Amino acid sequence: MKPVALPAPAGELSQAQLAAPHKPNEKALKAAREFESMLLRHMLESMQKASHAGGSESKSSSAYQSMAVEALADGVARGGGLGLADLIAKTLESEVAGRSR
Repeated sequence: MKPVALPAPAGELSQAQLAAPHKPNEKALKAAREFESMLLRHMLESMQKASHAGGSESKSSSAYQSMAVEALADGVARGGGLGLADLIAKTLESEVAGRSR
């Protein structure tokens, strides 16, 4: 039996578009990287809170851990992050191009 290709919903990128070597513009890429960094920071903060649930912390320890989470999230994002920034930027560009038609 031959596999059937389902149509992609409007606004979604095809596999060919995702694999294309197209480099997103700098504005879209910057916004996507900032979003990815914010997402990472939120995820790491949630993990940190869950690991210290019920424990008592001093204010200085809490502030230090908050700075460490922020630095880690920014470092991971600068190092390529989760790989979401390029995908987000391409999707942003696709949405903008679709609306300008």
